[in-house]
Amino acid sequence: PVYAELRRRAADASKRLYVYWRNAAGLDCKAIGPQSKCFCEHRYNEHDWCAFDSRRVRCKMPRCGCTCFSYVPVRGSQDVKCSSCRRSYTEHNVSDHSCPKNGTKFASSYTCSCSATYNEHATVLESRVEREAAGRPVDRGWLEQASREGLPVCHMGGILGFASLADGVDRVYAGLEDAPASMGMAVADQGASRMVQRLRTEDNVSTASVVHGRAAGFQALADSRAARSSESGSGGGAPPPPALMAGGARGSHGGGPARPLPSSSLPPARGAPRTSTSSPPAPAPLPGGFGPRANVHTLGDPTGEADVAGGPPGGGGGG
Repeated sequence: PVYAELRRRAADASKRLYVYWRNAAGLDCKAIGPQSKCFCEHRYNEHDWCAFDSRRVRCKMPRCGCTCFSYVPVRGSQDVKCSSCRRSYTEHNVSDHSCPKNGTKFASSYTCSCSATYNEHATVLESRVEREAAGRPVDRGWLEQASREGLPVCHMGGILGFASLADGVDRVYAGLEDAPASMGMAVADQGASRMVQRLRTEDNVSTASVVHGRAAGFQALADSRAARSSESGSGGGAPPPPALMAGGARGSHGGGPARPLPSSSLPPARGAPRTSTSSPPAPAPLPGGFGPRANVHTLGDPTGEADVAGGPPGGGGGG
């Protein structure tokens, strides 16, 4: 009975809270998901995510004094330290975030991908009606279908689809969302949006497959590949940024221009003619308009042939 009641509450999409870590300009920098970490070190799914009316998403873990979920931007063993007391956020009071040393509130110089600091963000909880009234995006088609079929969605927080896994600035630069007017961002495809475009393709294929069937999913996948091939063949789209052009690309670990792969250091076979290694042949340019030194491991497949591996995620009912 307890599990059945929990599942019933999780399936009531009208009571779902959309949770985001939003900067002062109004950009949703991070979409809070079930495994997002709170200041109290517990995950979002360990909080009372169904507290729709009170908006007090308190922690349900024993002996935890957290009164409402507050996102902290850490993953794995990462840490964020206070700029006042120089101690970890884990050593601060979970209810009011006060410092153990001088009683002041936790403050950090941590910088988000939007260039704003930790203290210039806030954890926001809002309903679907509030998001729609503000012109903000809501669930993708496949997640909408899941809620219509009575599947649990309330614990998903701010996850609207695959594209929600990307940072807010990445979604804006990829053209998936509009930038807040107060940010004054020059929104353009700078050639670094392949990952976000891939996530959007995943959303489109999943929606077609779940809502209209397996055949529609394969058709959406074929359409995406055709569009990518057309852009690559015609040289359409915005030019790649200077950092990806010949002589300016950086290696996958950063720190300097990418270098061509060295020739083999093994000696030639006995009797084989020796070849000069003083001037290796110039690398051939990559298709898609990228320079000969573009980092293929970062850019993915420039031809677009490997856009989405395999078929659509499930057929018909997502099986």
